[in-house]
Amino acid sequence: MTEWTPTTLVSVDDPGDRSGASDGHSRYGVYLSQRLGEFHDETPGTPLPTEEFAAAAWRVATPPVLTGYVLLRPDLQGIEAVWAENENGDGSLAFKVSVPLWFSDLPADRRPRHPWQDWTTRYDIATRDDKYRHPWEPDLKPGRPAVLTVSHILISATDWDLPTPKHTEGRGLVEEAKQVVHEVARRVNQDAGPMVAQLLGDR
Repeated sequence: MTEWTPTTLVSVDDPGDRSGASDGHSRYGVYLSQRLGEFHDETPGTPLPTEEFAAAAWRVATPPVLTGYVLLRPDLQGIEAVWAENENGDGSLAFKVSVPLWFSDLPADRRPRHPWQDWTTRYDIATRDDKYRHPWEPDLKPGRPAVLTVSHILISATDWDLPTPKHTEGRGLVEEAKQVVHEVARRVNQDAGPMVAQLLGDR
């Protein structure tokens, strides 16, 4: 089980990926094999460019496509591969970390007053984590609107050491995709982790 810290936002469960694999090797690999069309350029057999490959590999590795391979800290809402405009006006790969904020995280003079509702939590038996609880939308009641705040942290991936793919199927594709997933997780923790910790007051 992952030991979450203020700067640890995501981890990759390789042992669980192997033990839950219907092919005996990789559950993630099975999902990749079902989506091979997403992993070659317009010409079949030609690998995607590096950033496009990274985005595709991350998309398949994470919910809603695959649950349980990439583990997200329970109090976060998501880590998504997106395309952001850079200084040249071109689209480049970035990752968006979505962080729900509670009323207590907001400046005192900007906090909604009751009867507005905030996020709510439930104890997650699966993670057994009492510190980083998953935020849920509250049950709405008449006269009790909910104000739910989310902060999005965007980090550029253009200078990351992402592997250039050489395969579009088979074990080679799986290994390259796993390398990408691990590198993205490492860089998200390294680059966005301290920012999330500061945003949430290191709680």
